[in-house]
Amino acid sequence: MKNKTLQLAHIQVFEKLPEAEIAELLRLARRQRLQPGDYLCHQGDVWPYVVFLSGGELRWVMLALSGREHVLFTVQENQAFWGHSLFDDQPMPASLLATKKTEAYWWSREIIFPVLMRYPQAMWEVTRMHVGMMRRAREIIYGLAFQPVAARLASLLLESFYEQGDASMERDLTLSEIAAMVASSPEVVCRVLHRFQADGILDVTRAHITLHDRKALSRLVDAA
Repeated sequence: MKNKTLQLAHIQVFEKLPEAEIAELLRLARRQRLQPGDYLCHQGDVWPYVVFLSGGELRWVMLALSGREHVLFTVQENQAFWGHSLFDDQPMPASLLATKKTEAYWWSREIIFPVLMRYPQAMWEVTRMHVGMMRRAREIIYGLAFQPVAARLASLLLESFYEQGDASMERDLTLSEIAAMVASSPEVVCRVLHRFQADGILDVTRAHITLHDRKALSRLVDAA
């Protein structure tokens, strides 16, 4: 539990709380383990909770009217997510889907709000956090509306290679999953990947993607 306290103490909002309060929150938290494909909450649910991931990954997935899923962002290990319903009792605008074996700790409004009320700096940090989320949402929406698919795919690849820190990475996403993350279709993503390969930017196999020309991907993103 000591390690979890240290993890949580470095996360926005929680970092403004004394260590004793963080330890007490962990004691009161509901712990849940998720398998890949499990949902923590569904779009349309009223879900008034805060979740902290001590391991794994959740995708924030929105179902469009067309029935196609769009992945807007991911919640990674050592990150927290504050459910929209926590603040307005309205349905969640998207779903939280586990893509790896995930360990989550979460709290209800009745537990988290009294703690925030005792520490104004933490409450102010919640405001800062939501402003940051609004700015991020604008960037996502702007990108989906105005960036061509090739630029969105290039941006996703650059981000993935940056996180991996290597020139070659395992291809752990299907074409459908990649398409959901760039708001396109698997067929279009497949064509763009083959175009990248024909241009010598990267090589794609069933198991790996190897990057040869990072600058070419960066130029695509910058030009969009």
